[in-house]
Amino acid sequence: MLEEQEKKEWEDMEAALRAAFICCDAMYCEVIANPQQAIPLEKSQFRAEELEDVLPEYKIAAGVYAPNDEIYGKFHVLLPVNEKTKRTLFELKQIYSGRWDVNERTKERIPSLPEDYLVSKEAEEILQMVDKTPARLFMMTGDAGTGKTTDARMIAQILGLPYYVFTCGPGTDELELLATTVPNMGGTAHLEMELPSLEDIEMDPASALATVNGIYEEGISREKAFREILKAVYEKGYEKSKNEKDFLLKESEIVKACREPSVLEIQEPAMIEKPGTLTRLNSLFDDGAVTDLVNGEQIRRNPDTIVIMTTNLDYVGCQNFNQSVLSRMNLIQPKEALTEEEMVKRAMKRTGFKNKELLSFMAATVCKIHEYLIEQDITDGVCGYRELENWVLSYMVSNDLRRSAWTALLSKASMDREEQGTMERVFLLPHCDVD
Repeated sequence: MLEEQEKKEWEDMEAALRAAFICCDAMYCEVIANPQQAIPLEKSQFRAEELEDVLPEYKIAAGVYAPNDEIYGKFHVLLPVNEKTKRTLFELKQIYSGRWDVNERTKERIPSLPEDYLVSKEAEEILQMVDKTPARLFMMTGDAGTGKTTDARMIAQILGLPYYVFTCGPGTDELELLATTVPNMGGTAHLEMELPSLEDIEMDPASALATVNGIYEEGISREKAFREILKAVYEKGYEKSKNEKDFLLKESEIVKACREPSVLEIQEPAMIEKPGTLTRLNSLFDDGAVTDLVNGEQIRRNPDTIVIMTTNLDYVGCQNFNQSVLSRMNLIQPKEALTEEEMVKRAMKRTGFKNKELLSFMAATVCKIHEYLIEQDITDGVCGYRELENWVLSYMVSNDLRRSAWTALLSKASMDREEQGTMERVFLLPHCDVD
């Protein structure tokens, strides 16, 4: 059965999959049945004509046939998987770029990442949604260093759109999301009056004063004329500046992005202390896509402004989102952590470090420490791809694996000195001969 398919070099994948189902089912029954109930391995407990109905693909994908318990190893449902090959930034630019006219003034905002970078499946999914649907609102969640911001910048570069970024903090309020008020430090007021020169005052003080206040005082002294001129200039300047505003309204990056086709990244919205603050943007996220500024101006979001929220959900200080904001997102994508192999490839490309054996060890160490932090519920530190890259860069400078691990990795994994020492003894020192 399965052996027969192997001899045929799996030329018929459907027949091979069917044989695998039967073998898995029969083996499962052999394990749980007593000797009298055992079913021969070459037979299935299902009749052949029922097999397709009993094991439909959607049920397999939904995990209906997952085991109740695993005693040893890991249970896998056998399925043919067509793994999508990641494409480069350059390849995707050929497909998606050039569809929008970009203002010359904002072209400098288009990112310029290396075009041989591989684009993540999450970024490509957003590109497909933008291309084939009116969806323009997205959210990416995940640990630091998983590439959320890089994805947003890649999307902007592939589409050929300017990239704007707005970073939230605990104190971000509704007003700040759209605009802020700043003191008017560069007043535009200037006196539209002709002022006499010092030579004019010396030669004819009465005429010099008359050019300023329109009054000719016969016999006025130079000193008095000079004082009167200064007084008149001050009074006119004061009246002029009184009519100017003390504060100016400065548009946020969110408003600037909404005025044209662009990619807007809103970083760390979960950090905002009051979850309801983001609802100020709901009217921009609705179909009407219009909101009002404090000066009464109406802002309408351009239909091709792509909004990508990027955030961590489990870090210190993060709050839950208001449900009305979540409801308006077209996609919410959890970013998976990079695998060891992906970390190695990215670090080699970004740092130029060529020792793949050592880099593989460093990536494996980072992954093990990351898992350790989760298992031990250590929440006062972080360990991910950024820490790996910093470790590599530090090692390239110092050529000291242990010292660079302390400064770039262990010191960030936890603030507890004892925990740092434990991680060094368990994950680093036993393997330092790799250096």
